[in-house]
Amino acid sequence: MKFEFKGLLDDKTAAGTVRWRVRVEGDRDKKIPIPMGPGKPGFHEHYNAARAGQKLEMRKPEKPRKGTLDELCDKHLEWLKTQVKAGSMSKGTLTSRQTGFKQACDTLDLDGDRMGSLDSDLPEEAFIHIQDGFGVLTAAADTCLKALRAAYRWGAKRGYPKNSPVFAVENIHTAGGGAKPWKPEDVEKFLTAHGSGTMARLWFCLAYDSHSRIGDTHRLGRKNEAMYEGDRYLEWQPSKKGSAFVSIPLGNMLATELALHDERNTYLLTEQGKPFASSGSLDNRVRKWIIAAGLCVDAKDEEGNPIYVGKGKRKVVKKRSTRSQHWIRKGVAELMAERGATEYELMAAFGWTEAKAASVYTKNFQRRGAATAASKRMAEMKGGPRPETRGPHADQEANKIGLSGNKWQPVGESNPSFQVENLTS
Repeated sequence: MKFEFKGLLDDKTAAGTVRWRVRVEGDRDKKIPIPMGPGKPGFHEHYNAARAGQKLEMRKPEKPRKGTLDELCDKHLEWLKTQVKAGSMSKGTLTSRQTGFKQACDTLDLDGDRMGSLDSDLPEEAFIHIQDGFGVLTAAADTCLKALRAAYRWGAKRGYPKNSPVFAVENIHTAGGGAKPWKPEDVEKFLTAHGSGTMARLWFCLAYDSHSRIGDTHRLGRKNEAMYEGDRYLEWQPSKKGSAFVSIPLGNMLATELALHDERNTYLLTEQGKPFASSGSLDNRVRKWIIAAGLCVDAKDEEGNPIYVGKGKRKVVKKRSTRSQHWIRKGVAELMAERGATEYELMAAFGWTEAKAASVYTKNFQRRGAATAASKRMAEMKGGPRPETRGPHADQEANKIGLSGNKWQPVGESNPSFQVENLTS
Protein backbone atom coordinates (compact mmCIF):
# COMPACT_ATOMS: atom_id res chain seq x y z
CA MET A 1 0.00 0.00 0.00
CA LYS A 2 1.32 3.48 -0.87
CA PHE A 3 1.23 6.45 1.49
CA GLU A 4 1.94 10.16 1.23
CA PHE A 5 5.18 9.45 3.11
CA LYS A 6 7.84 8.54 0.57
CA GLY A 7 9.38 5.15 1.12
CA LEU A 8 6.85 4.05 3.74
CA LEU A 9 5.71 0.44 3.26
CA ASP A 10 3.35 -1.83 5.15
CA ASP A 11 2.71 -5.54 4.88
CA LYS A 12 1.17 -8.25 7.01
CA THR A 13 3.09 -10.94 8.82
CA ALA A 14 1.98 -14.57 8.90
CA ALA A 15 0.26 -13.82 12.20
CA GLY A 16 -1.83 -11.10 10.54
CA THR A 17 -0.20 -8.11 12.25
CA VAL A 18 0.90 -5.04 10.26
CA ARG A 19 4.64 -4.46 9.88
CA TRP A 20 5.90 -0.98 8.97
CA ARG A 21 9.15 -0.39 7.07
CA VAL A 22 10.85 2.65 5.52
CA ARG A 23 13.18 2.71 2.50
CA VAL A 24 16.39 4.59 3.19
CA GLU A 25 16.52 7.68 0.99
CA GLY A 26 18.89 7.06 -1.91
CA ASP A 27 19.06 3.27 -1.29
CA ARG A 28 15.93 1.45 -2.47
CA ASP A 29 17.21 -1.93 -1.32
CA LYS A 30 17.70 -0.95 2.30
CA LYS A 31 14.60 -0.90 4.48
CA ILE A 32 14.45 -0.06 8.19
CA PRO A 33 11.53 -1.32 10.34
CA ILE A 34 9.71 1.19 12.52
CA PRO A 35 7.33 0.29 15.39
CA MET A 36 4.26 2.27 14.33
CA GLY A 37 2.38 3.75 11.38
CA PRO A 38 1.04 7.22 10.50
CA GLY A 39 -1.04 8.97 13.14
CA LYS A 40 0.65 7.25 16.08
CA PRO A 41 2.73 9.13 18.68
CA GLY A 42 6.41 9.08 17.72
CA PHE A 43 5.80 8.12 14.08
CA HIS A 44 7.42 11.20 12.50
CA GLU A 45 10.51 10.84 14.67
CA HIS A 46 11.02 7.19 13.69
CA TYR A 47 10.12 7.79 10.02
CA ASN A 48 12.55 10.68 9.54
CA ALA A 49 15.35 8.75 11.24
CA ALA A 50 14.72 5.70 9.05
CA ARG A 51 14.78 7.80 5.87
CA ALA A 52 18.18 9.03 7.01
CA GLY A 53 19.36 5.44 7.49
CA GLN A 54 19.09 5.34 11.29
CA LYS A 55 16.98 3.16 13.55
CA LEU A 56 15.75 4.69 16.78
CA GLU A 57 15.40 2.62 19.90
CA MET A 58 11.96 2.48 21.47
CA ARG A 59 11.79 4.53 24.63
CA LYS A 60 9.77 3.46 27.61
CA PRO A 61 6.46 5.33 27.43
CA GLU A 62 6.40 8.37 29.62
CA LYS A 63 3.82 8.52 32.36
CA PRO A 64 0.97 10.90 31.61
CA ARG A 65 1.47 14.37 33.04
CA LYS A 66 -0.42 14.88 36.29
CA GLY A 67 -3.93 16.22 35.92
CA THR A 68 -4.21 15.51 32.19
CA LEU A 69 -6.98 13.67 30.35
CA ASP A 70 -4.46 10.88 29.69
CA GLU A 71 -3.90 10.43 33.42
CA LEU A 72 -7.61 10.44 34.23
CA CYS A 73 -8.35 7.79 31.59
CA ASP A 74 -5.36 5.63 32.58
CA LYS A 75 -6.24 5.67 36.28
CA HIS A 76 -9.88 4.93 35.56
CA LEU A 77 -8.84 1.95 33.41
CA GLU A 78 -6.58 0.64 36.20
CA TRP A 79 -9.53 0.78 38.58
CA LEU A 80 -11.82 -0.80 36.02
CA LYS A 81 -9.44 -3.74 35.52
CA THR A 82 -9.63 -4.53 39.23
CA GLN A 83 -13.43 -4.47 38.98
CA VAL A 84 -13.33 -6.92 36.06
CA LYS A 85 -11.12 -9.29 38.06
CA ALA A 86 -13.55 -9.06 40.97
CA GLY A 87 -16.47 -9.83 38.67
CA SER A 88 -18.14 -6.46 39.27
CA MET A 89 -17.64 -5.28 35.68
CA SER A 90 -17.61 -7.10 32.35
CA LYS A 91 -14.68 -7.37 29.95
CA GLY A 92 -16.92 -5.82 27.31
CA THR A 93 -17.22 -2.64 29.37
CA LEU A 94 -13.44 -2.51 29.80
CA THR A 95 -12.82 -3.00 26.08
CA SER A 96 -15.41 -0.37 25.14
CA ARG A 97 -13.90 2.23 27.46
CA GLN A 98 -10.36 1.46 26.34
CA THR A 99 -11.41 2.10 22.76
CA GLY A 100 -13.33 5.26 23.67
CA PHE A 101 -10.46 6.71 25.71
CA LYS A 102 -7.92 6.03 22.98
CA GLN A 103 -10.12 7.70 20.37
CA ALA A 104 -10.68 10.74 22.58
CA CYS A 105 -7.09 11.15 23.79
CA ASP A 106 -5.55 10.68 20.33
CA THR A 107 -7.79 13.35 18.79
CA LEU A 108 -5.71 16.38 17.81
CA ASP A 109 -6.77 19.86 18.84
CA LEU A 110 -6.59 22.89 16.54
CA ASP A 111 -2.91 23.37 17.42
CA GLY A 112 -2.04 19.76 16.59
CA ASP A 113 -1.69 18.64 20.22
CA ARG A 114 -3.24 15.41 21.49
CA MET A 115 -6.35 16.01 23.58
CA GLY A 116 -4.99 13.50 26.09
CA SER A 117 -1.98 15.72 26.80
CA LEU A 118 -4.23 18.63 27.84
CA ASP A 119 -5.49 19.39 31.32
CA SER A 120 -8.53 17.27 32.22
CA ASP A 121 -10.47 20.44 33.08
CA LEU A 122 -11.59 20.74 29.45
CA PRO A 123 -14.33 23.13 28.27
CA GLU A 124 -17.47 21.91 26.52
CA GLU A 125 -16.04 22.95 23.15
CA ALA A 126 -13.23 20.42 23.57
CA PHE A 127 -15.67 17.53 23.95
CA ILE A 128 -17.70 18.79 20.99
CA HIS A 129 -14.43 18.79 19.01
CA ILE A 130 -13.84 15.14 19.93
CA GLN A 131 -17.43 14.31 18.98
CA ASP A 132 -17.17 16.10 15.63
CA GLY A 133 -14.04 14.10 14.81
CA PHE A 134 -16.13 10.96 14.30
CA GLY A 135 -17.99 12.43 11.32
CA VAL A 136 -20.79 10.12 10.18
CA LEU A 137 -19.87 7.52 12.83
CA THR A 138 -22.35 9.02 15.28
CA ALA A 139 -22.89 5.82 17.25
CA ALA A 140 -19.13 5.54 17.87
CA ALA A 141 -19.06 9.20 18.92
CA ASP A 142 -21.77 8.59 21.50
CA THR A 143 -19.95 5.51 22.80
CA CYS A 144 -16.75 7.55 23.18
CA LEU A 145 -18.56 10.32 25.09
CA LYS A 146 -20.25 7.67 27.26
CA ALA A 147 -16.80 6.37 28.25
CA LEU A 148 -15.59 9.89 29.06
CA ARG A 149 -18.65 10.57 31.22
CA ALA A 150 -17.92 7.39 33.18
CA ALA A 151 -14.31 8.49 33.72
CA TYR A 152 -15.28 11.99 34.89
CA ARG A 153 -18.01 10.57 37.14
CA TRP A 154 -15.40 8.29 38.73
CA GLY A 155 -12.74 11.02 38.86
CA ALA A 156 -14.99 13.63 40.49
CA LYS A 157 -14.43 11.90 43.86
CA ARG A 158 -10.71 11.42 43.28
CA GLY A 159 -9.37 14.92 42.70
CA TYR A 160 -10.42 15.46 39.11
CA PRO A 161 -12.87 18.12 37.87
CA LYS A 162 -16.36 18.03 39.33
CA ASN A 163 -19.39 18.76 37.15
CA SER A 164 -17.37 18.50 33.95
CA PRO A 165 -18.99 20.03 30.83
CA VAL A 166 -18.83 16.56 29.26
CA PHE A 167 -22.17 15.85 30.95
CA ALA A 168 -23.78 18.73 29.03
CA VAL A 169 -22.79 17.33 25.63
CA GLU A 170 -25.81 15.69 24.01
CA ASN A 171 -25.73 12.42 22.09
CA ILE A 172 -25.96 12.82 18.33
CA HIS A 173 -26.76 9.31 17.11
CA THR A 174 -30.31 8.80 15.85
CA ALA A 175 -31.66 5.29 16.27
CA GLY A 176 -32.90 3.63 13.11
CA GLY A 177 -30.05 4.66 10.85
CA GLY A 178 -28.20 1.38 11.18
CA ALA A 179 -29.37 -2.22 11.12
CA LYS A 180 -33.04 -2.93 10.42
CA PRO A 181 -35.50 -5.68 11.39
CA TRP A 182 -35.34 -8.96 9.49
CA LYS A 183 -38.31 -9.55 7.21
CA PRO A 184 -39.35 -13.03 5.97
CA GLU A 185 -37.92 -12.24 2.53
CA ASP A 186 -34.60 -11.19 4.14
CA VAL A 187 -34.35 -14.54 5.92
CA GLU A 188 -35.12 -16.41 2.71
CA LYS A 189 -32.53 -14.35 0.84
CA PHE A 190 -29.86 -15.03 3.45
CA LEU A 191 -30.53 -18.78 3.64
CA THR A 192 -30.58 -19.02 -0.16
CA ALA A 193 -27.18 -17.32 -0.37
CA HIS A 194 -25.72 -19.52 2.38
CA GLY A 195 -26.71 -23.16 1.92
CA SER A 196 -26.85 -26.01 4.41
CA GLY A 197 -23.49 -26.96 5.91
CA THR A 198 -22.01 -23.44 5.68
CA MET A 199 -20.74 -21.56 8.70
CA ALA A 200 -22.96 -18.58 7.79
CA ARG A 201 -26.11 -20.72 7.91
CA LEU A 202 -25.02 -22.33 11.17
CA TRP A 203 -24.58 -18.84 12.67
CA PHE A 204 -28.10 -17.85 11.65
CA CYS A 205 -29.64 -21.04 13.07
CA LEU A 206 -27.68 -20.60 16.30
CA ALA A 207 -28.57 -16.90 16.60
CA TYR A 208 -32.25 -17.67 16.00
CA ASP A 209 -32.69 -20.78 18.14
CA SER A 210 -30.55 -19.56 21.04
CA HIS A 211 -31.58 -15.87 20.61
CA SER A 212 -28.33 -15.09 22.42
CA ARG A 213 -26.35 -11.87 22.35
CA ILE A 214 -23.43 -11.90 19.93
CA GLY A 215 -21.18 -11.43 22.96
CA ASP A 216 -22.07 -15.02 23.94
CA THR A 217 -22.69 -16.65 20.56
CA HIS A 218 -19.02 -17.08 19.67
CA ARG A 219 -18.50 -19.09 22.90
CA LEU A 220 -21.35 -21.58 22.50
CA GLY A 221 -20.65 -25.19 21.55
CA ARG A 222 -21.12 -28.84 22.45
CA LYS A 223 -19.85 -28.06 25.93
CA ASN A 224 -23.02 -26.04 26.47
CA GLU A 225 -25.37 -28.92 25.67
CA ALA A 226 -27.23 -30.89 28.34
CA MET A 227 -29.90 -33.60 28.42
CA TYR A 228 -33.00 -33.45 30.62
CA GLU A 229 -35.55 -36.27 30.50
CA GLY A 230 -34.37 -37.22 27.03
CA ASP A 231 -34.55 -33.68 25.62
CA ARG A 232 -31.51 -31.79 24.36
CA TYR A 233 -30.90 -28.36 25.94
CA LEU A 234 -28.52 -25.46 25.37
CA GLU A 235 -27.20 -23.77 28.52
CA TRP A 236 -24.86 -20.87 29.25
CA GLN A 237 -24.19 -18.01 31.62
CA PRO A 238 -24.48 -14.73 29.64
CA SER A 239 -21.42 -12.53 29.87
CA LYS A 240 -23.44 -9.34 30.36
CA LYS A 241 -23.36 -8.25 33.97
CA GLY A 242 -26.53 -9.04 35.91
CA SER A 243 -27.83 -11.64 33.46
CA ALA A 244 -29.37 -14.88 34.70
CA PHE A 245 -28.31 -18.37 33.65
CA VAL A 246 -30.10 -19.52 30.47
CA SER A 247 -31.30 -23.08 29.81
CA ILE A 248 -33.51 -23.58 26.74
CA PRO A 249 -34.50 -26.51 24.50
CA LEU A 250 -32.20 -26.90 21.49
CA GLY A 251 -34.48 -26.18 18.50
CA ASN A 252 -34.98 -28.51 15.55
CA MET A 253 -33.61 -25.98 13.05
CA LEU A 254 -30.30 -25.74 14.91
CA ALA A 255 -30.14 -29.49 15.55
CA THR A 256 -30.68 -30.20 11.83
CA GLU A 257 -27.88 -27.83 10.84
CA LEU A 258 -25.49 -29.08 13.53
CA ALA A 259 -25.84 -32.62 12.15
CA LEU A 260 -24.06 -31.38 9.00
CA HIS A 261 -20.99 -30.21 10.93
CA ASP A 262 -18.23 -32.10 12.71
CA GLU A 263 -18.55 -32.29 16.47
CA ARG A 264 -16.41 -29.70 18.24
CA ASN A 265 -16.37 -27.77 21.49
CA THR A 266 -17.26 -24.48 19.78
CA TYR A 267 -19.94 -24.35 17.09
CA LEU A 268 -18.71 -21.39 15.03
CA LEU A 269 -15.23 -21.37 13.48
CA THR A 270 -13.19 -18.94 11.40
CA GLU A 271 -12.02 -19.69 7.86
CA GLN A 272 -8.87 -21.08 9.47
CA GLY A 273 -10.92 -23.58 11.45
CA LYS A 274 -10.37 -21.88 14.80
CA PRO A 275 -12.91 -20.45 17.29
CA PHE A 276 -13.55 -16.72 16.97
CA ALA A 277 -11.26 -14.86 19.35
CA SER A 278 -13.95 -12.38 20.40
CA SER A 279 -17.49 -11.26 19.73
CA GLY A 280 -16.02 -8.41 17.68
CA SER A 281 -14.31 -10.79 15.25
CA LEU A 282 -17.54 -12.76 14.87
CA ASP A 283 -19.48 -9.53 14.35
CA ASN A 284 -17.11 -8.55 11.52
CA ARG A 285 -17.61 -11.93 9.86
CA VAL A 286 -21.40 -11.73 10.28
CA ARG A 287 -21.44 -8.38 8.49
CA LYS A 288 -19.57 -9.96 5.58
CA TRP A 289 -22.05 -12.85 5.43
CA ILE A 290 -24.97 -10.42 5.44
CA ILE A 291 -23.38 -8.28 2.72
CA ALA A 292 -22.68 -11.42 0.65
CA ALA A 293 -26.41 -12.18 0.82
CA GLY A 294 -27.20 -8.75 -0.66
CA LEU A 295 -28.65 -7.28 2.54
CA CYS A 296 -26.62 -4.07 2.30
CA VAL A 297 -26.43 -0.53 0.99
CA ASP A 298 -23.62 1.63 -0.39
CA ALA A 299 -21.53 3.32 2.30
CA LYS A 300 -21.44 7.12 2.03
CA ASP A 301 -19.45 9.94 3.58
CA GLU A 302 -20.78 13.03 5.39
CA GLU A 303 -21.65 14.74 2.10
CA GLY A 304 -23.53 11.74 0.75
CA ASN A 305 -20.80 10.63 -1.67
CA PRO A 306 -20.02 6.91 -2.10
CA ILE A 307 -17.00 5.57 -0.21
CA TYR A 308 -14.67 3.49 -2.37
CA VAL A 309 -12.24 0.72 -1.43
CA GLY A 310 -9.45 -0.74 -3.51
CA LYS A 311 -7.61 0.84 -6.42
CA GLY A 312 -7.66 0.67 -10.20
CA LYS A 313 -9.83 -2.12 -11.59
CA ARG A 314 -10.43 -3.38 -8.05
CA LYS A 315 -11.92 -0.08 -6.94
CA VAL A 316 -15.50 -0.68 -5.78
CA VAL A 317 -18.07 1.07 -3.61
CA LYS A 318 -17.84 -0.02 0.01
CA LYS A 319 -20.93 -1.86 1.28
CA ARG A 320 -22.63 -1.54 4.66
CA SER A 321 -24.78 -4.34 6.07
CA THR A 322 -28.37 -3.47 6.95
CA ARG A 323 -29.15 -6.41 9.24
CA SER A 324 -27.56 -7.67 12.47
CA GLN A 325 -27.79 -10.43 15.06
CA HIS A 326 -29.31 -8.03 17.58
CA TRP A 327 -32.41 -7.72 15.41
CA ILE A 328 -32.76 -11.51 15.29
CA ARG A 329 -32.85 -11.52 19.10
CA LYS A 330 -35.46 -8.75 19.14
CA GLY A 331 -37.50 -10.51 16.47
CA VAL A 332 -37.64 -13.77 18.42
CA ALA A 333 -38.66 -11.91 21.59
CA GLU A 334 -41.53 -10.27 19.75
CA LEU A 335 -42.60 -13.58 18.19
CA MET A 336 -42.72 -15.23 21.60
CA ALA A 337 -44.65 -12.33 23.11
CA GLU A 338 -47.09 -12.36 20.20
CA ARG A 339 -47.76 -16.04 20.81
CA GLY A 340 -48.59 -15.51 24.46
CA ALA A 341 -45.30 -15.82 26.35
CA THR A 342 -45.48 -14.18 29.76
CA GLU A 343 -42.91 -11.74 31.07
CA TYR A 344 -41.41 -14.40 33.33
CA GLU A 345 -41.16 -16.89 30.49
CA LEU A 346 -39.31 -14.31 28.39
CA MET A 347 -37.03 -13.51 31.31
CA ALA A 348 -36.07 -17.20 31.58
CA ALA A 349 -35.51 -17.56 27.83
CA PHE A 350 -33.40 -14.41 27.43
CA GLY A 351 -31.53 -14.27 30.74
CA TRP A 352 -33.20 -11.07 31.93
CA THR A 353 -33.49 -10.53 35.67
CA GLU A 354 -35.98 -7.65 35.60
CA ALA A 355 -39.55 -7.85 34.33
CA LYS A 356 -39.32 -4.41 32.71
CA ALA A 357 -36.94 -5.81 30.06
CA ALA A 358 -39.57 -8.36 29.02
CA SER A 359 -42.52 -5.99 29.36
CA VAL A 360 -41.17 -4.00 26.41
CA TYR A 361 -42.25 -6.94 24.24
CA THR A 362 -45.36 -8.17 26.06
CA LYS A 363 -47.27 -4.94 26.64
CA ASN A 364 -48.14 -4.27 23.00
CA PHE A 365 -49.46 -7.77 22.41
CA GLN A 366 -51.30 -7.87 25.74
CA ARG A 367 -53.15 -4.69 24.77
CA ARG A 368 -53.94 -6.13 21.36
CA GLY A 369 -55.19 -9.37 22.92
CA ALA A 370 -57.33 -7.43 25.40
CA ALA A 371 -58.80 -5.33 22.60
CA THR A 372 -59.58 -8.48 20.60
CA ALA A 373 -61.30 -10.08 23.59
CA ALA A 374 -63.35 -6.93 24.19
CA SER A 375 -64.43 -6.87 20.55
CA LYS A 376 -65.53 -10.51 20.75
CA ARG A 377 -67.62 -9.79 23.83
CA MET A 378 -69.32 -6.92 22.05
CA ALA A 379 -70.04 -9.16 19.06
CA GLU A 380 -71.58 -11.83 21.32
CA MET A 381 -74.05 -9.37 22.84
CA LYS A 382 -77.61 -9.51 21.47
CA GLY A 383 -78.19 -6.71 19.05
CA GLY A 384 -74.53 -5.80 19.21
CA PRO A 385 -73.09 -3.56 16.52
CA ARG A 386 -70.79 -6.32 15.14
CA PRO A 387 -71.62 -9.70 13.61
CA GLU A 388 -69.88 -12.63 15.31
CA THR A 389 -67.51 -13.18 12.40
CA ARG A 390 -66.07 -9.64 12.32
CA GLY A 391 -62.59 -8.68 13.44
CA PRO A 392 -59.10 -9.47 12.16
CA HIS A 393 -58.61 -12.26 14.70
CA ALA A 394 -62.02 -13.93 14.40
CA ASP A 395 -60.53 -17.16 13.04
CA GLN A 396 -57.55 -17.25 15.41
CA GLU A 397 -57.08 -18.43 18.97
CA ALA A 398 -55.56 -15.55 20.89
CA ASN A 399 -52.35 -16.13 22.88
CA LYS A 400 -52.14 -19.82 22.03
CA ILE A 401 -49.25 -21.68 23.68
CA GLY A 402 -47.92 -25.03 22.59
CA LEU A 403 -46.75 -27.36 25.34
CA SER A 404 -44.05 -29.98 25.03
CA GLY A 405 -43.66 -32.07 28.17
CA ASN A 406 -43.27 -29.72 31.08
CA LYS A 407 -41.82 -26.82 29.07
CA TRP A 408 -43.44 -24.21 26.85
CA GLN A 409 -42.52 -22.96 23.46
CA PRO A 410 -44.29 -20.73 20.91
CA VAL A 411 -46.50 -22.71 18.53
CA GLY A 412 -44.43 -23.98 15.63
CA GLU A 413 -41.19 -22.49 16.94
CA SER A 414 -39.24 -25.69 16.36
CA ASN A 415 -40.54 -26.03 12.78
CA PRO A 416 -37.85 -24.67 10.40
CA SER A 417 -40.35 -23.62 7.74
CA PHE A 418 -42.33 -21.73 10.37
CA GLN A 419 -39.18 -20.00 11.53
CA VAL A 420 -38.15 -18.83 8.08
CA GLU A 421 -41.60 -17.55 7.20
CA ASN A 422 -42.35 -15.84 10.50
CA LEU A 423 -39.11 -14.20 11.65
CA THR A 424 -39.98 -10.52 11.92
CA SER A 425 -39.15 -7.79 14.31
